[in-house]
Amino acid sequence: MSWSKYRRAVEGQVPVFPVSDAYESGVVPIRFSGWPLPRQIPAYPALDHDIEADIVVVGAGLVGSSLALRLAENGVRVVVLEADQPGSGASGRNAGHVQPYLASFAPLQAHADQGRRFTEYFIEHRDVVFDLCRKHGLEADAVKSGMVDAACRRHVALENKVKQWKAFGYDVDLVGAERLKELLGTSAYSHGVHWREGGRVNPYLFTNGMIAAAVRLGARVYGNSAVLSCERRAAYWRVRTATGSVHAQQVVLCTNGHAGNPFFPELTRTQFPLVACGMATRPLPQEVLEIVNPARVTLMQYPAGLYPLIIDGRNRLITATIPGAGRAQRAADHFAYFLRYLRRTYPQLRDTPIEMESYWTGMTANSSSVYDASYPKLYRAAEGVLALMNFGSWGNVMGPMLGVNLADALASDRLQDCLLPLETPKAVQCPGLFETKIRRVLIPAARWADRFNLV
Repeated sequence: MSWSKYRRAVEGQVPVFPVSDAYESGVVPIRFSGWPLPRQIPAYPALDHDIEADIVVVGAGLVGSSLALRLAENGVRVVVLEADQPGSGASGRNAGHVQPYLASFAPLQAHADQGRRFTEYFIEHRDVVFDLCRKHGLEADAVKSGMVDAACRRHVALENKVKQWKAFGYDVDLVGAERLKELLGTSAYSHGVHWREGGRVNPYLFTNGMIAAAVRLGARVYGNSAVLSCERRAAYWRVRTATGSVHAQQVVLCTNGHAGNPFFPELTRTQFPLVACGMATRPLPQEVLEIVNPARVTLMQYPAGLYPLIIDGRNRLITATIPGAGRAQRAADHFAYFLRYLRRTYPQLRDTPIEMESYWTGMTANSSSVYDASYPKLYRAAEGVLALMNFGSWGNVMGPMLGVNLADALASDRLQDCLLPLETPKAVQCPGLFETKIRRVLIPAARWADRFNLV
């Protein structure tokens, strides 16, 4: 489908991609995402010869880009190989949230120190997105606007969360209906948490900005360079593409889910895949901007989080949800669900036209079948081959944070400084059941509860 035909389809509010499987598998071309700007992002050429490096990074998403940037800062000769172009996978498809807190501490209990180092590092570097943008001059619509978890009734879990993170020094408070109305512009919520940290970012621009900064510092980046094999050659690894290769002592795989890769296929079996969809409206008229989310916080509905939303720098509403089973390609249906929520939450909108600009899907790779327990993983695929992957939905903060941490550990030759324990890839049991549970049970139930205001 040509771009002009896509635009006409969107203007008719029924964007259709010719192959529905592309939506179900989350591989709709990145141009369909709402995050790329109308201007063209420079494309990186394919690797077409044999080169050498200290470290080769496979994958130029949030994780691979931040890893390469930090390695280049440390003077390491780093090469990045990307099957498409930077940010074209999951990193260019998420909802744009910068979440400054951890959803659950339970998985950290498996660490040797029960997660103490991880938690302390996370708290210290919770502004990693904004810090990287400021340090390297990245234009990624990164705004520390804060976040709100909004609920229709009291939840003890929210109260406990505030106490816990206040003890860590966070600027966070419980808020009631009056304050929520000031922040969000709606009386739909009576209880909530106001995080004055965190906010929003354009993840596609953020990823591409980090890659560009890495190149300025000496990194070599190649797009359209899918890796076909990783072969051991004495003390080195030969990472081969269709038209070239890289010889390096260290390989780091930063591939989302590792799906479809012929090398180290056991990594694919370590995660629970889940497709998600994103939507962006056209720029909102001024009368809508004055009504919806006047504080411009990142809004999360608690407990279901059915339609998390931001208003970006182009005055568009961006939201994401989980599509119904077998219905990922039905953009009009999912946008209609969102509009129903929006107009019930903001009844003063009435019949104000709000149009869809973009609809896309992407695939998350979750390390756990329990959503809040889906922490990233660091695997040793072979001697000299690491895999930092399975970030689930927490990539915007966790990705660059752990990418920087791993880069520092590799540059100093101190893998023991990694925040994540080094694990051997292990296949999860029944990986498809997680998606079935979410898409066939939990999300339909949440939509039903949302429709009748039962949350």
